[in-house]
Amino acid sequence: MQKIIQKPILILLCAVMVLSACLTGCKSNEPNFPVALSDTTRSAFELCTKGYKDTELDKIYQFMLDDEKINTKKLHDKYEIQCLRKDDDGYAVYYIGNTRILLLRFNEKGEWVKRDRLHSMYRVTETRGKFDLLKEGDNVTKVQSTDPVAYFPFLVDPSGTDLRTDHYTGDGYHTVILYDDNYNISSINYGLI
Repeated sequence: MQKIIQKPILILLCAVMVLSACLTGCKSNEPNFPVALSDTTRSAFELCTKGYKDTELDKIYQFMLDDEKINTKKLHDKYEIQCLRKDDDGYAVYYIGNTRILLLRFNEKGEWVKRDRLHSMYRVTETRGKFDLLKEGDNVTKVQSTDPVAYFPFLVDPSGTDLRTDHYTGDGYHTVILYDDNYNISSINYGLI
């Protein structure tokens, strides 16, 4: 009889210890997003099976603006999230259009980090290979001829933006080009969208 009583008490004691350990020290570093992080070996173009017209990307962006308490759950309920990435700036959700890509940024709580339309919607250029012709020291004019559809914010407002351009390619790459004060390339970095 004593062994029968000891076994449930031992099981209960173990369960309390495990629960206590989880409550005090086992916290997840990943936020509570409605979808898992996407496969890092495949581009957003491969992962996003639902394509959008460019006008639909505008509607998604407007949907974000219209809700003051927008988060990834609300977004996913209305427009399925098919590509979620974690990077140095937080979390990125991508939607692919005909000629553009919509990039929405979220913090670790799944809350939207609002950016203006020009820093959320990017034109898609041909291939990453075009950027192989560029090297450190080249002037921004060479980048403009390489990617004529890109947005160069520091040329529009030299006082208010980073010396950086973002280029998204149809073969699934994001190219970040940084410039020095003379608008010459200081670095070029590639990664999958």
